[in-house]
Amino acid sequence: MKKIVTMMIIILSVVSLQAREPSYFIVEGSFIADKNINYTVFKMDKAGDLIAIEHVKGRKHYFVECNVGEKYVVRFQNKNGDVKFLMIHATTKGYFQADIDWTIPYDGMIKEEEIGYTLTRLTNGYKNSITVKN
Repeated sequence: MKKIVTMMIIILSVVSLQAREPSYFIVEGSFIADKNINYTVFKMDKAGDLIAIEHVKGRKHYFVECNVGEKYVVRFQNKNGDVKFLMIHATTKGYFQADIDWTIPYDGMIKEEEIGYTLTRLTNGYKNSITVKN
């Protein structure tokens, strides 16, 4: 009987260790003014190189699961070949929602500030480099 109780305690402790919630930072959102967007998630390694870890086609939404302590870059491309980037600095676990609007010429960067995670707009050089002459 003592062996059975000991085995049950060991099994329960192993199960409780495996059932701990993983530490992730989740970023998700919708595509505004466009749909059927291809996006690639890149993870930055210790040397600063970007390694593609996931390639997805999203109809109306996207979802990125980031390991805490890592940096990511997400590259979005629509059917016309327009590209947007979202940089993510995942420093603590949590959740953030950021929509990708194809009508404005901005990329974005999500990082943690004193008040929590914030989204900073970055000028998309490709869109702004086009000049129109009348």
